[in-house]
Amino acid sequence: MKDRKWTLWIGVAMVLFATALRFYRLDAQSFWNDEGNSARLVERPVALILRGTAADIHPPGYYLLLHGWRALAGDSEFALRGFSALCGVLTVAVAASLGRRAGGWRVAGAAAGLTAAHPLLVYYSQEARMYALLALLAALTWGAMVWLMRSPSRRAVAVLTGSIALGLYTQYTYLFALLALDLAFGGWWLVRRRGDWALAGWWLAAHGIAGALFLPWLPVAMHALGWRPPDLTEAHALRDMSAALIAGITLPAEQLRYGRWLLGTGIVLGGISRPRSFVAWSALSMAVIPALLIAALDVYRPAYLKFLVVSVVPLSVWLALPWREVAGRRRVLAGLVGLTLAGLLVLQGRSLRHLYDDPAYARDDYRGIAARLHAITHPDDAVLLSAPNQWEVFTYYYHGPAPVLPAPYRPTEAQARQWVTDALRGHRRLFVLFWGDGESDPQRLVEPLLAQMAYPAQQSWIGDVRLAVYGVGPRPLTPTVPLSVTLGEAITLRGVALPAETYHGGEIIPLTLFWAARAAPAQRYKVFVHLLDAQGALAAQYDAEPQGGFALTNRWAAGEQVLDRCGVWLPADIPAGRYTLRVGMYDLNGQRLPCRGPGVAGDGLTVAELLVK
Repeated sequence: MKDRKWTLWIGVAMVLFATALRFYRLDAQSFWNDEGNSARLVERPVALILRGTAADIHPPGYYLLLHGWRALAGDSEFALRGFSALCGVLTVAVAASLGRRAGGWRVAGAAAGLTAAHPLLVYYSQEARMYALLALLAALTWGAMVWLMRSPSRRAVAVLTGSIALGLYTQYTYLFALLALDLAFGGWWLVRRRGDWALAGWWLAAHGIAGALFLPWLPVAMHALGWRPPDLTEAHALRDMSAALIAGITLPAEQLRYGRWLLGTGIVLGGISRPRSFVAWSALSMAVIPALLIAALDVYRPAYLKFLVVSVVPLSVWLALPWREVAGRRRVLAGLVGLTLAGLLVLQGRSLRHLYDDPAYARDDYRGIAARLHAITHPDDAVLLSAPNQWEVFTYYYHGPAPVLPAPYRPTEAQARQWVTDALRGHRRLFVLFWGDGESDPQRLVEPLLAQMAYPAQQSWIGDVRLAVYGVGPRPLTPTVPLSVTLGEAITLRGVALPAETYHGGEIIPLTLFWAARAAPAQRYKVFVHLLDAQGALAAQYDAEPQGGFALTNRWAAGEQVLDRCGVWLPADIPAGRYTLRVGMYDLNGQRLPCRGPGVAGDGLTVAELLVK
């Protein structure tokens, strides 16, 4: 009775602690791409959710639950992430219960505390995705199997069946946790319960019924499991996964210098604390086997560290096992464990600080991007998305006047050219969000076409998203102003083309430069185009390597001619008046090339006089 009372009070305290960590600054960051997919998918009726997930790599369970949650809580960032936060809090409660089964109230408190503070679980409890639910279902399946081992009954089988079925419908990598748990069950049954065929029958019944419930979705799952992302790697797989189990994904690797020693020490101490129960040994199996399976099956990529959420609760229980010795004769062991756990909690505290406050670990700010574009776009602009799965998150935030055009997924050259041609038609400026190009456009067809058919003006990084701006205008193939100006020793500017002499604030000046290589340039150079006012002050500029970086000068052959389109984006509030366009080149150290030609000397040349209204 006393043990249960202390477990209850400690469990309540840890649940409150977990609630504070998971709901703190829950909506401070923008949704990122996958969260946008969740938000937009659950807006649909159930039939369309099932149809959408059938074409995706994730099963429908989480989306269906979030669909119901959304009907009650709303569709704000806080509301949609709140479902994951609640799952994270419930996971801590399950960890406390499993800790009590493993070693009493002290183990329950330590396991719940480690689970509550673990940055990997906190991170995914603040994301509108299925990973907090995955961690909860893995823990519930474990708890149900412990219940079945202690007192086989139809109720225990029903809970185990439901947990397995919902786990399979939530995330396919739930199988890693289930396999680890089943291996522990099989080993324990062979050693301790051999001959207990009734228990084996209950276990088989739960798996059989859950499998039958999943059977309608099995063809879709088999197709999804055949997908392999292009960035799978063997490099540093076990190192990165151990780091994630120590302190999540929001702590630099150099700050985990002693973390792996602490984790290894904790695992060893858990083993010498005489774990004798099924819950203890299954904890070690679930803590270790999923990571080993990911490495052994060669399916590791940094983005898959999130799958290790299934191992956090078991690892926390295992690390907490020696706490049951604190009242016995092995207090030295408990003291050593206390120091080990304290060291891990310090690392986790640092990781949590980065999670909440460090911009380097912030999610991509589509909220800020959409607000910025909403303020400057017009109906004759267009917003282009290089990866189709940006559409959901961007349109969740963006309600501006410009049409939003997602690129085709993995286009052929003909498809890419047609899409760029259609995007140029009827628009004066293009705002392009580049993200995930290695997967969505592996041949890198779209961006070079934009550089050739439009006028690159500006680009900036916002997290992992690159926002590029292009002007649209005529595409002359010959100079309107012939020139013969030598830059340095190897490059000649043969002429320029400019369709007009008058522009307005906010427009992009479409300037075409015609280069020729007198000899093969020895190094890379950047082009600069400066717009200077009557006093010679810089009013706008363009800086990039030729053709937006797709025609590097050190790759030019002698005699080669290069057509280079440059966009100079005028500030919306630029004062009216006459301006001068000056052009030149400089090396990557900033040293400008000297210009020589008829009436030209210095490190740049004037190519046009403009009127801005």
